[in-house]
Amino acid sequence: MLPKYLYMDDRTRAWLYEILKAIQEIESYFSDHQKNLQHFSKHLIKRRAVERNVEIVGFFLSRIARHIPDLKLSQVEKITDTSRRLRTGDAHVSNELLWDILANDLPRLKEEIHLMIIQTSQ
Repeated sequence: MLPKYLYMDDRTRAWLYEILKAIQEIESYFSDHQKNLQHFSKHLIKRRAVERNVEIVGFFLSRIARHIPDLKLSQVEKITDTSRRLRTGDAHVSNELLWDILANDLPRLKEEIHLMIIQTSQ
């Protein structure tokens, strides 16, 4: 459960919206019958598009984590590490890892961010 934040500055709110936008873009790449690792692994264009958006999500998550160190969001380290690896090209990122982030971590993160935005808007 997320703590109730009494105040969120405009910069942090903008970063959260950038994360949501990237997650929604990823979701738009797949219809319901295409949401599986096999389909994802076969389509290089979709993989590259997902990689780019995971880079964006990780970039803004790392900024938020530095700005609000006590913030607890799901899989921040996993996503930011994967983002860094994609950005620097220093290690291969497997289809399975990207799919796990896409299928499991991003939906949870999206829900948590929505809750944060609602909590700070009241």
